[in-house]
Amino acid sequence: MSNSEMYRPRSSYFFAAAIYILCAGIAGQSFYTEGTQGVATTIAWCLFVAYSAHLGFVRPKVTFFDEGITITNPLKEITVGWGEIEDISARYSMYIQVAGEKIYAWAAQAPGRYHSRTVHASEIRGLKIPDLHNMRPGESPRTHSGQALALARIRLEAFHSSTTKGTCDNRTEFNRNGLTALITLFVIACALSIF
Repeated sequence: MSNSEMYRPRSSYFFAAAIYILCAGIAGQSFYTEGTQGVATTIAWCLFVAYSAHLGFVRPKVTFFDEGITITNPLKEITVGWGEIEDISARYSMYIQVAGEKIYAWAAQAPGRYHSRTVHASEIRGLKIPDLHNMRPGESPRTHSGQALALARIRLEAFHSSTTKGTCDNRTEFNRNGLTALITLFVIACALSIF
């Protein structure tokens, strides 16, 4: 992967940090209000919630590079070459369409349906959006999906205009370690709650 750039909204760190602080506060408070068994149960549930927040807010990202794109979601990482992509758009989040299948990026969520009414024409100059009135809310440059979409379209256009078109291997990797850790934390928390 040469010349790569990553997209991950900064707000995702804020949400994850808020959950981490809340979990730490609940766990700390349990030392003063509960017995040993209650403290262990509370800490187990807090670890489960904090790790879920990590998977949902911190792990998702979109990485653009000269040969293709990598979409990292909580439990999957999909890498696709630019030549294989049929469409790049945004509905509920930014997605790429490959062989008829839409692959959504959790890191690039689209806003509500009325967001496009607040966009001024000067904000979309140079983004290759033909008409402000027909713009989807997810294409707005003030949204996570719009920013990722603009980066992806720029990279796709550069790939098609390039004379030397490098390729990358299409692959999908499942996050087995993340799922195993999540299930393990849940089972431990449930076991401590029951016994």
